[in-house]
Amino acid sequence: MRTNFSKSQYRLSLACLCGVLVTSVLAGCTNSSTNTSSSPNSSSGTASGTKMETVRVWTNDASYKPVMDPIVENYNRGQGLKDGINIEYKVYGSNYDDILKVALAADQAPELYKFVGTVKEPFIKSGWMLPIDDQPGGKEFLSTYKDILIKGYTTFNDKSYSVPYKVLTTKFMYNKDLLKKSGFTTPPATWDDVVAYAKKITQDNKGSAYGYGVHLKDSASSGKWYFATQFASSVGNMGFDFSTGKFAFTNFADNIKKILQMKADGSIFPGGEGMDNDSLMAQFAAGRIGMLPGVNWDVTALDKFWKETGTKFELGVTDTPVLNPADKHKNYAQIADVLCIGPSAKKMPEKALKVYALFHSDEVLKAIQNNEIDFVARQDIQAQAPSSFKKAGTAEFGNTSNSYFAPTPPDGVITIEGQPYQNTIINLIAGPANADVSKVLTDLTNRYNTALDKAVAGGLDLNLYVNKDWNTKSK
Repeated sequence: MRTNFSKSQYRLSLACLCGVLVTSVLAGCTNSSTNTSSSPNSSSGTASGTKMETVRVWTNDASYKPVMDPIVENYNRGQGLKDGINIEYKVYGSNYDDILKVALAADQAPELYKFVGTVKEPFIKSGWMLPIDDQPGGKEFLSTYKDILIKGYTTFNDKSYSVPYKVLTTKFMYNKDLLKKSGFTTPPATWDDVVAYAKKITQDNKGSAYGYGVHLKDSASSGKWYFATQFASSVGNMGFDFSTGKFAFTNFADNIKKILQMKADGSIFPGGEGMDNDSLMAQFAAGRIGMLPGVNWDVTALDKFWKETGTKFELGVTDTPVLNPADKHKNYAQIADVLCIGPSAKKMPEKALKVYALFHSDEVLKAIQNNEIDFVARQDIQAQAPSSFKKAGTAEFGNTSNSYFAPTPPDGVITIEGQPYQNTIINLIAGPANADVSKVLTDLTNRYNTALDKAVAGGLDLNLYVNKDWNTKSK
């Protein structure tokens, strides 16, 4: 649940952590971190007399180490000597969040750090994040991102505190072999197509394969990523309408009814109530499911199962089907950042921004993308991808040309009565096929908007979540 904290409240919440000897906590971090540093420390100088200063970078993104370690080392031994910068790059483990908060509260935090979470307001209000705009060269750096900065996530009160780096994309996955077996040579474009394809695939395979797959065990993740976000291509949002500032779950009714129709037809792989995403992906990987929604993390999961089992089929990835082709919206995508600028950067703002720019450089982003370490948000980097990848689906999931980057909706800053939307959707899918979907979704919408009204009356600034020009229509 998102909560708005004041600076004093946030520091008080960390008092128990800061009660421990800060120096011993920070000194004891070496067991859970990696320090990449190979140049003189901040008190030394170069041959040309340039003062050497250390810019510290903290993160918990261990997957990026193979890319960042050699780049940092080369910089420290080369350009860093000219710039008067030594980068100290640390990657922490599971205790990173606590270590960071202790360091921030004790004014010992690094110049650059990865923020964990989605609610930056308390950190900004506490002075624990500095706006990129105000740093030397900051506005020039931000010009590359001007079209993809996200109000309420990267940007607050017209100041940017981070930039889009990586992205979670939603698409639709299908087994080309099963579709071809049933006479389908093109992927489904509408939910009516999905229902028809699923029924035919199920009938043709007589129990050895089914047309569609759902997983309902992990309701929080599934309810959002494999249902609500997938419906956005049909209705333009995943439950909160940014153009009106209101929740609108009632718009999901027709999408859910299509899934319940497949359930009534017997076209859905059985046992979804007891399966998490890994369990469902294992069945898909084995060729027992024709179609299902996908998120880009499924690329790695599918590749893993294929390597373990030795099975494989021709994978298809397409835009998420829609209810009405004449009212088609872009696919939902959620960006993430990797670094923000900490208060220690005030002592060396120009140098801190140079390191920030290095970590966001084209060289780094292309290495992360081209080595299939992660999916990057910038389309100009996507356009420089290699002609082929090792993992099936990487190219399609990495393409955001028909995706929209969603802002953060206000569901995390309100207190609702009853089940959250994720559980409500899952309960509908798991329940009887003749459920009164519209009634349930109307109640859900009313509960969320009532909670939102109460939050606004209590001081929530709804303007943070409203964009009257919001439009996700697909051209």
